[in-house]
Amino acid sequence: EAMDAKDAARLGMRKSGLAMQAAIMSSLVLCAHTMNTNCIPRGQMASPVNFWLLQMHGVVSAEEDALVAAYITSLRAADATAAERDLAVLLTRPIAIEFEPEISNKIIAPPIELREGVMAQELTANGPRTFLLPGSMLARVNEVDYGSGGLGARVWDACVGLSIWIARHAHCVRGKDVLELGSGVGLGGISAALAGAAAVTLSDIAEGNTARRETAELGGSELLANLASNVRLNHVDGTTIHLDWFESLERDFKPTATYPVVIGADLVHDEKYSLPALAATIVSHTARGGIAYLMSARGRPGVDALPRSLESYGGCVEVEDMTVMN
Repeated sequence: EAMDAKDAARLGMRKSGLAMQAAIMSSLVLCAHTMNTNCIPRGQMASPVNFWLLQMHGVVSAEEDALVAAYITSLRAADATAAERDLAVLLTRPIAIEFEPEISNKIIAPPIELREGVMAQELTANGPRTFLLPGSMLARVNEVDYGSGGLGARVWDACVGLSIWIARHAHCVRGKDVLELGSGVGLGGISAALAGAAAVTLSDIAEGNTARRETAELGGSELLANLASNVRLNHVDGTTIHLDWFESLERDFKPTATYPVVIGADLVHDEKYSLPALAATIVSHTARGGIAYLMSARGRPGVDALPRSLESYGGCVEVEDMTVMN
């Protein structure tokens, strides 16, 4: 179930017995020098509104709780030295911190429990969503309304999880050309660029069969325009392209390019409609000897069938169960 945007505006969050809470502070400013060069000017980013933890499925650790609590305590105490130290430790873990872009004095809402695989709804209406990833990578993305972007209009949990994974495994993309499928607002591809990819191509569908787009709840030209804008916002080397997966099913289809690394998050939404086209697109755009890294929420129709669909083309498929907590 998606959070109500109003309820999500200011909240702490708990998930699956992990008592991780992020309380809003209305007047605390994160020191800009703790960020990388892709940072927001000092004073324009303050309160952490969410903490995202990626871990192997079934692993529950209270250590991250303690680290988050220490960081929040330092912020509340306005102890800049301790906050910088605690933040540096947090960023060595598989954790992303989402910040409110502008300080506000709105009332703190009570914690809301979330389940896995839900939409990571917009937490603030003031500016782009801002994620500080492991290794001090700062990514910012503007979202669009559902009518303009369909399923790609918002950031989803699996995409935050993929971005954390990329930041923690930067060697998998560093120096390589990367294609992101179903980019949506582009958080995954931008994270790959920040992690050192030589070049990143972000793709989604901009035009095509209207009935097909409506059936799949896909976006259009406004989605790609916002995607290109987000690339510029993060000052990374990225190209945006229209890519219709169903073209990959055509007998004479040849991709304009293949890539040593293909990435994607929450790409499967139904088994009958999109799964064959997605599998064909992944295989046809992955260069020989290349690899695709995909993260999908369990329970979505077609997710369990994706490995078999990919294996039908040959090659090797490995599956790891992970959990995104926020």
